[in-house]
Amino acid sequence: MKKGLLVLLALLVMSSVFAFTSRTVNPGGSVSFYSYKANSDADAMTVIAFLPQIGYFVVDNASVDLLLNYTYMSQDDVSASEMAIGVGGRYFYTISPGKLYGGLGLLYSSTAYDDEDGDYSESSTFLNFKAGYLFPIAKNVYIDLGAKYDMGFGSYGGDGEGDNEQGQFGINAGFQIFLTK
Repeated sequence: MKKGLLVLLALLVMSSVFAFTSRTVNPGGSVSFYSYKANSDADAMTVIAFLPQIGYFVVDNASVDLLLNYTYMSQDDVSASEMAIGVGGRYFYTISPGKLYGGLGLLYSSTAYDDEDGDYSESSTFLNFKAGYLFPIAKNVYIDLGAKYDMGFGSYGGDGEGDNEQGQFGINAGFQIFLTK
């Protein structure tokens, strides 16, 4: 049993060595579809988000990412658009034939609402957790299938009031390109 675990650990370490090398640039992005609920008493809202990002591998297998998010939400007579910017990082493992990754980010968000009471806006912050799998489709081009969870924290700014207790879970699909030097 111990030998089997050691062999498995050695294979994982060896496979992660060949994921992506330092100085690789990674433009890409995805589209997310998720159900959003501000609190337990609210009705669910369907949300579509566009999530472009650019990463730079500072060391082998680990990237620092610039995150941009644009989200549009609509429910009954309420609509909202959200723009977010942030930084994050991801770590990659090679699992033949593709690559597995996990990441964490910090996002600052500004949201504009339009409803029967008029227009208002708020700002908020989120921790962004993500995991996914990259399927190769061409040399250095991958289909990205993953999931993300945004966890709100702190207090709302702007016209918003109270603590940010939002939670958003989404499933993403997109493309990633890895440009090596």
